Amino acid sequence: MIFSMTGFGRGEVSDNGLSISAELRTLNNRYFDFGFRAPRTLIVFEAELRELCRKSVERGKISLTLSENRAGSTVAARIDFEAARRVSGQLKDLCAELQIQEAVHLDHLLQFPEVITPVDPPEVAERLLSLSMAATEKAIENLRTMRQQEGEVLTRDMLGRLDLISGALSDVKQAQEGLPTRALEKLKDRVQRLVANDSYDENRLELELALIADRLDITEECVRLDGHLNAFRKTLTAPSGQVGKRLGFLLQEMNREANTIASKTSSLEVSHLTVSIREEIERLREQVQNLE
Repeated sequence: MIFSMTGFGRGEVSDNGLSISAELRTLNNRYFDFGFRAPRTLIVFEAELRELCRKSVERGKISLTLSENRAGSTVAARIDFEAARRVSGQLKDLCAELQIQEAVHLDHLLQFPEVITPVDPPEVAERLLSLSMAATEKAIENLRTMRQQEGEVLTRDMLGRLDLISGALSDVKQAQEGLPTRALEKLKDRVQRLVANDSYDENRLELELALIADRLDITEECVRLDGHLNAFRKTLTAPSGQVGKRLGFLLQEMNREANTIASKTSSLEVSHLTVSIREEIERLREQVQNLE
């Protein structure tokens, strides 16, 4: 099953007046990159939620956002007097530096989150963690559904492009058939017309022409390119684990073979066909970057 790296998922759970909602967004990234935003009462659960997401999303830039709603209940708070004194002193110094004639009031201090820290009893904190995990699991489920649907669309598109490459490769084989032999015959005829018969070694000429024929032959490159195409199709239709990196490697090899074919051929038709092949390979590369 192929998964796209881009997607969105949302989940929400409630229990006895506590409600937690989770939103997950994923973008392309070569590695697992986790970002987390939440109220201060939930930010302490980052490690647990990161591990939960890692189990389901192997690659991509992941952004998890949590929010909470407490119907008819309040959050206990702890005042950090040391932080309050430090902030108060810094504000007074700022007023003195800027020559602001204004006293520091309590509402000024309350704007700084380090002054008042929300504190939940252990039993409430456990419920919040359980609800946060459940909401995130729902978001992951919705996310994977969307990523799978996008992966299916990408798979169909790439299979179609593989067929285009296969068709162009068949045309290359047909256009190249007999071409090295004909090119060598022309070269041999030209040598014989330009050089006197007794001024060169016939055996040496045959050897050099055989070497040139070997360099003009693209049979091995066509066979390898065909093999890479089959491996690409197999990975798309019967994937196992992450496929993005493997497909990226196959595309590198496909492009290498196409470049070699273009450099060895003397046919203008084959050169144009290899341009088409490399264009489709580049389009495949753009699509593979979206796969997990």
